[in-house]
Amino acid sequence: MDYFSKFRKRIVTPKAQPTGAMQLAKFHKCWNYVHNIYAADDRKPNLHVQQTEIPSRLRQMVDLLVDEEARQEDSSTGVCMEYFLKNGILHFLVNVSEKADYPVGMRSETIRTVASMIDLLDDRFLVQHAVHKPTIRLLRFCVLDEQQSDQYDEDLVDLMYIICSKIHGFPALLNIFFHDRQWLTTPQKTQHPTTPDQTQSADNPLLTNLQRHGQGEKKPDYEFVLFSYLLRFVHREGRSGDFARTGLLFLMEMATGQLGDFILESDFATIMAAGLGALYSQLPRKLVVQEETDASNNSTTFLLASDQDTMGMPFDIDVETSNSSDFRSRLDSFLKLLEFCQDVLTRCPSVEICVSLLQNIRSIFLENILYPSILECSDTDGSAVAVISYIDMILQTLQQDELVDVVVGFLMAMDDNPEDLKVTSPQVEKPALLPDGKQASDIYVGIEGDKVKSSPYFTALGRFTLKDLIFSRLKSSSQPTVIATLKLLKTLISNHCRYSLRLLSIQLDDTATSFPHTVQFNEQTERLEDGELNAQKATMTTISHHNREIELFFSLICTIDYKHSQDILSLGYEAYLSDVETTILSDCCYQNGANMDSDMAGNHHQRQSKLEKRRSLKYGQRYDERVARSRESSSGKFPAKYTHQHLYTMPKHRLKQTDPLLQILLGLLSHFFAQSSELNLALTAVISALAICPFRSLEGWLAFNEEDRARDVLVLGPDQTSTERQSNRPGNKIRVNDIYAQFDKDPTPVNEDDEGDDRSIDFGMDRNSVNMTVATNFRSFPPIFTLLRTLTQQVDYYRSEITQFDTYLEDRRQGLFFGDAFANLSVTPSASSDNAKQAEISQTSSSTMSLFFGVGAGSKKQSSKSKVNSNTQPNSQGTAAKNATNKNPASPIPNSNNTAYQNAEMSDALVAHVRKMADVRIQPLFPSNFVVEPRETILNLNDEDEDTFAPKGRNPSQPKRQDKSTEIKLSTLLNNVVILEECIKELVALVQVRRSMGIDEILYT
Repeated sequence: MDYFSKFRKRIVTPKAQPTGAMQLAKFHKCWNYVHNIYAADDRKPNLHVQQTEIPSRLRQMVDLLVDEEARQEDSSTGVCMEYFLKNGILHFLVNVSEKADYPVGMRSETIRTVASMIDLLDDRFLVQHAVHKPTIRLLRFCVLDEQQSDQYDEDLVDLMYIICSKIHGFPALLNIFFHDRQWLTTPQKTQHPTTPDQTQSADNPLLTNLQRHGQGEKKPDYEFVLFSYLLRFVHREGRSGDFARTGLLFLMEMATGQLGDFILESDFATIMAAGLGALYSQLPRKLVVQEETDASNNSTTFLLASDQDTMGMPFDIDVETSNSSDFRSRLDSFLKLLEFCQDVLTRCPSVEICVSLLQNIRSIFLENILYPSILECSDTDGSAVAVISYIDMILQTLQQDELVDVVVGFLMAMDDNPEDLKVTSPQVEKPALLPDGKQASDIYVGIEGDKVKSSPYFTALGRFTLKDLIFSRLKSSSQPTVIATLKLLKTLISNHCRYSLRLLSIQLDDTATSFPHTVQFNEQTERLEDGELNAQKATMTTISHHNREIELFFSLICTIDYKHSQDILSLGYEAYLSDVETTILSDCCYQNGANMDSDMAGNHHQRQSKLEKRRSLKYGQRYDERVARSRESSSGKFPAKYTHQHLYTMPKHRLKQTDPLLQILLGLLSHFFAQSSELNLALTAVISALAICPFRSLEGWLAFNEEDRARDVLVLGPDQTSTERQSNRPGNKIRVNDIYAQFDKDPTPVNEDDEGDDRSIDFGMDRNSVNMTVATNFRSFPPIFTLLRTLTQQVDYYRSEITQFDTYLEDRRQGLFFGDAFANLSVTPSASSDNAKQAEISQTSSSTMSLFFGVGAGSKKQSSKSKVNSNTQPNSQGTAAKNATNKNPASPIPNSNNTAYQNAEMSDALVAHVRKMADVRIQPLFPSNFVVEPRETILNLNDEDEDTFAPKGRNPSQPKRQDKSTEIKLSTLLNNVVILEECIKELVALVQVRRSMGIDEILYT
């Protein structure tokens, strides 16, 4: 019993719940304290509210009201609330705040108290006349007085945000704060009969509101303090800006009727567009893109930065770096306002407001701010890098369809001279009709559908376009400008692929790919005759074609690293396939095609072709799951009368080998080893982005075409032909050797006469299926493969010229992939020892940094596996190097005298490796065309001292001396060799995954 008595003593008797009288007594005591301070005759001067108990007493009163409301079982009013309403406590607080701010800070405390009550109590609390009337009076007093508004702006924004959230949850509260000042009444919704003239004028939504009040009705004069005041803070950063934008979004979702008219007639759209222009103008005109300071602690960034040459960067007084906190803050403000405009277009139900906002963004921001900055930028001073980087960030942020059409359409000059850009080919679908009878804009206008006379939309008619900017800057002699342009191009292709067709010279072809699958397998196949099907099969890629193509790509990898050629498939290659599959599934074009496919799959679900049934189980199941998910996704919330709902269909097309953009990319690829690793990473990212689109065929530029094949004769055996085998067959019995070609003597053949041998004669199908197909050889090669093969041959040249090249290359590969574990790795030629040492590494340095504070320039997704073992470790190899496409190298590796370099948080082996490669320079086979200008010291001198202290070594009228040295660092070469190897692995994985998913069809015969 003593044992249980100890526990009994620890049991605390629950406290009795306070009664209503007890709560009321506490409430009355708190209020008496506050009231007595103002009732006292001898007021203390310069008394601050924090020196009193007023804040704590007011918080205790709010807590008592909240606790009382929570304990009420029904909707009845508690005794404390009755005391609060009957005595007009809120009226008293507002009155004393209006008269004088005594004690000092009492106004701010009153605002916070009102905000706490409205936030924590039920919506019915704001309906009370004794609550909303003093609240409105408090808002008017603080808002109309500019001095009070600036002093208590944060507290006022918080209060208005809370009220907007309450209105969003209980729309009837809108009538309390939205007034018609002319009649001093709450505006009521009136019904206007629709006439035929009004129906015809509905095409112009901006005239709707004018017609509504143009028939003798007196125009109302609305007052909405919440909306007008929050609009002042929409461009601000920090807590007040976020609360103001969120509160405005609550109101924009209710912008119908009179509230919609009020917002439309206000300066909302103009302020949004002007705010975008103002924040954009605050961004630096000249920019040097650099990685964050903390990124230098990452081994991959550290090694990639070791080949960066600072001589090619502008070094002027007014040049800013992208890793400065001031620049990041200004860029964040601009992007947040742009995201807010997208949210307004997505949530606002008023078509007129959306149209007005889009028109103001185009006329104020695009035409008057952004476009002049494009025309004024230069390659030499860093202004081109700044403008291109800003456009890149804008395109990464844009997701709302209509805003994308306005911004990207303006940059592409799609709406200039539409009369000259007519679609004449029947293969290009006509623009779809919108519900209001208007035509949706066709972005493919100007792309002729004729397979022979196909011509791209190359230059703008009348003004400089985004296409002209990309093409001209890709040919720039400034390497930072080319890098920024490649990142912009990659963003345009990945995020807005349908607009990227304007940059390409394409040939429309409905048989370019087999995506989407339902259309290909069900509708088209049922319409084709047998002869047409046979002709179509003749042009399809066969399995032998695929196998030979993969072998050729793998041979390039073996040429680069012949010591580990046997480890290509055994060490984590499946992770490359998984990463590429994830990238394709997240591609916008693939998702649009999957949605279209799912809509048509219901009518043809029971009729599947044999070829579709033979699809691999792995990707087939994932495809079905993806279709199921896409059916559940919504088509968007934008109003049906305004949205295009993207009734477009991405045309299937082939990329011509003579495409100007492809030729520019090939030109950059030809100087691969002489360029910086950052440029090569951006270049390979663009090539991968071009190959991801499921509506674009890979044949002819990346993959081998049917015309590239050399027709060979089927060889049945090594020593005899089919005729000889037929003549040598004894008897009339059909043996297994007559069914399957025996290329290699089987050590354990099937004995058909032995009843104990239960093996089927089909056991040899898998073994001999490859040898039974038509052997494939190629007489010509696509341009990308040809250039990659040339680059791999150059690796052999460097291997022969540089002593211990393989040792240096292995050290660099280990450092890029394994990071700080580099010190525990030693270079050995044995693959088995490499596997054992790779198994010791538990985690790789796979963290990556993006271009600006987390907004990546097209980030690569890594494998979902977190644990690394001997079979999956090379996944980190492929992912680490390709993830570096989002990196901008940190400050370059300086000499050994630099203390910052000596204090780098890297392993000793890694630092020693970089130091060893720092001063070694070699002559590349094909030097780059970039011109490097050496830095010159620029002194910030006054006018009086300029003549005395300015450097006088050169005549200002003479051009700067240009350093045309073509030598590169050994570190640059090693980085580029690893990048080349990883690029080939990613491209061959992309080809395999596309064919496994059914995007590119394979004929298994």
